[in-house]
Formats: sequence, structure tokens, C-alpha cells
Amino acid sequence: MRDILLIAVVSGFSLVALFRPFVGIVFFVWLGFFNPQSYTWSVAQTLPLSYITAVSTVIGFFISGEAKQFLLRRESILLLMLWAVFGLSSLTAFYPDLAADRLISISKILLMVFLTILLTTNKSRLDALLRAIALSLGFYGLKGGVFAIATGGQALVFGPENSFLEANNAIGLALAMNIPLLYYLLRIETRTWLRWVIKAMMWASFPAVICTYSRGAWLGLAIVSVLLLLKSRHKFVVVALAGVFLALSYGTLPQMLPDRLFSRYDQLVNYEKDDSAESRLWNWEFCKRVGLARPLTGGGFNFYSMETHARYYPEFLERWPEKEWTCHSAWLTVFGEHGFPGFILWISLLVCCLLTLRQIRAYGKTRPEISWIPVFADAIQISFVAYMVVGTFLDAAYFDMFYYLVAMVIVGKEIALAVLQPAPASSLIPASAITAPVLGGARLT
Repeated sequence: MRDILLIAVVSGFSLVALFRPFVGIVFFVWLGFFNPQSYTWSVAQTLPLSYITAVSTVIGFFISGEAKQFLLRRESILLLMLWAVFGLSSLTAFYPDLAADRLISISKILLMVFLTILLTTNKSRLDALLRAIALSLGFYGLKGGVFAIATGGQALVFGPENSFLEANNAIGLALAMNIPLLYYLLRIETRTWLRWVIKAMMWASFPAVICTYSRGAWLGLAIVSVLLLLKSRHKFVVVALAGVFLALSYGTLPQMLPDRLFSRYDQLVNYEKDDSAESRLWNWEFCKRVGLARPLTGGGFNFYSMETHARYYPEFLERWPEKEWTCHSAWLTVFGEHGFPGFILWISLLVCCLLTLRQIRAYGKTRPEISWIPVFADAIQISFVAYMVVGTFLDAAYFDMFYYLVAMVIVGKEIALAVLQPAPASSLIPASAITAPVLGGARLT
């Protein structure tokens, strides 16, 4: 019954996407982050439901009457250049067939990201896109938080089966990045019932992340918590209540928490004694050596093998015999697989997004018609920070959510510029208007 229902829903939305491609975009994003296939038991688990939706959306993009215009901004240009570098590094990859498969997979993500940029033309659509991501992941935050509390923190929290989010490290990353997005939705939402749902998702995400027992996710959660607290209008009340709680529970809290939590914390503090942490350092050295040995192209996607380990880091095989691991770091994954060109473009894309968010945040404070922009910019910025922190310890260079955040930055910038420099016949700024106005001494481009 679940399979039939899901197939019927996908079929319906795929038809709608032919005439309203933005609906197809939102539904595609929901399929990717919610992964409803993991709740089916039969044919729906193997059907390419996301592919069907994507094809319908692409067809709808070309045949629908919606306005279409490429947003020629620095972030979109950098993203296109990065995509091109992915293709070039695949041509010279150690294993071209494996690299080609990975390139096709990532190209599908980037294609839908660019369609998202082209079709998200106003705030209501931007909010719809953000809700599709935040509420989908918020569901797993709520589910994982309830599970963590019900089991007393003794069991690990995992994500939906047969997806990137299944592993505890991956769902920890996603939930840490998602908490700021839920914070934004909470600030703009006016419906009482949905506000309560968002609150439940946001607060439950904290024990859910803790019980992934992912040390990288813990660091990300700590950074997110501090940054959100600094942005909160009630920061002093929260700090005071937390202090009172810790004082009252000082003697009983250690007995209430699971032993597993203290063991994992000890491994985080004394990382030099932990084999898992040590292996990451060796993996980082391996990927660094590949990137330095092939500085212009890197090793290409999926260059990890006994052969490449023996060639570039033979000491690794002496310390970790018969082991083939990946980089375990988004930063070094990009450097090892695509060399300096890919690494510089990837870093530049991230830095430009953070600068743009800072600029539009300052601008939003001066114009009441976009008073939501500062909250939006804060949320996306904190989510990027969580990605950078957790991604340092996880192969997350191609995580969909990162690239959708980039899309949101581009669209948010365009909305801000449209208020400053309204287009007479379109909700979008013309692509030819590359020169941007000065906002408080900083220039948006």
C-alpha cells in the first residue's frame, strides 16, 4: 500500500511539474532529503523516483511559460567553473570509469541546483524551497530526538536507509546544518500549529545529534548553539536558565547520562589515543600527497585504492594493512580529487557566499520591506559554518545541502538587489546588470 501511494504521489507531482516546474523542484528536493522510499517495502524502493521527477521538471522548464533568466553573479559563475573542473579532472582521473560515474551523479545534483536558481524568483518560492529541506530533515531530528530520549541515549541515531544520510556521521552533519534553517522558519512563520512543530523539530534535533555519537557533529552542534545563542533576543535568559539547571543537577547529571557519552567524549578530548582519529590523520596525509603530486588535476573522483596508497603513501599500508579509506574531509577530498584549481574554486565559492550573506544582512537592516533578510542571512551563514566544521571530518564535499545553500544565497542576493534596483517588467534583475550597487561600502557582484 505504501509503495502504491508513493508511486501515485510521484506520478501526480511529475505531471504537475510539466506545467509548473518550480513545484517539481520543491518535490524533487523533498524526495532527496526526506527519502520516502526508505519507508516502502517493495517496488518503490528500486524505482528511480527522483529521476522521474527531475526529467519532468526539466521538460517543464523548457515548455512552460514561466520567465527564465540566468543570474550571472559571482557565486553562479564560480559554481559553473567548479563543475567544469570536475569534468576536466575526470578526464585525467586514475580510474576514468569510476570518475565518470561519480561525475554523472554530481552533475545531476548541480543541474537541479541551477534549475532551482533559475526558477526561485521571489521570497515565497525561496521560503518554499527552504521549508522542503528544513522540515524534511526536521522530521528526522524529531524522530531521532524522541528515539534518543526513549532509549536513554544507549542506541545510535541513524538516518533514512539507502541514502547518504543513513550513516550516523552524515545525519549528524545534516541535522547540525538544519537547526539554523529551522530557526529561520520559526522567526518568519505565523501559523501557530506549524510554529509548535518547528519548535519540536529544532529542540529534538539537539539530543538527536548528540546520540549520533559523531564527534564531528558534536563540534558542529556546539558551534551552532553558540552562534544561535549570540543571535537570540533572549540570550541572557537562556544562559541564566542553563546555569541554574547545571547548578541544580551538578550532583545527579553524571548518573543520568549514558556511559557511552562519557566514553565518546573522552575519545574526542584524547584523540591522539584513538585509532579512528589517528586513521583520519593518515587519510588526510594521503589525500594531501595526491593533490600535491598532481596539482593541476588531482587524482579525479574515486582515486582511492591499494595501488594509489602504495604509490603515494606506502607507509599507510604498513600502518593500516589491507585498508582503503577515503579522505574523511570535505576540504581534502576536493584537493585530492581536483588539485589546486578545484580547491581554490571550492574555497572561493564558500567565501563569496559568506561575504554576500554579510553584505545583504547589513543592507536588510536599512530597508523594512526586506526585514527578513538579516534573519535569513544569519541562518544560512550558521549552516555554512556547521558544514565547514563537521565537513572537516567527513566526506561531505558533494553533499546536496551545501549546493542548495549556495543557490539560496544567489536567490537571496537577487531579491535584495531587486528591492534596491527594481526591474520594470520582471521579478528578476536582468542578467546583463552585473555591476551591483554599493551597500554600506561593500559592492555586491
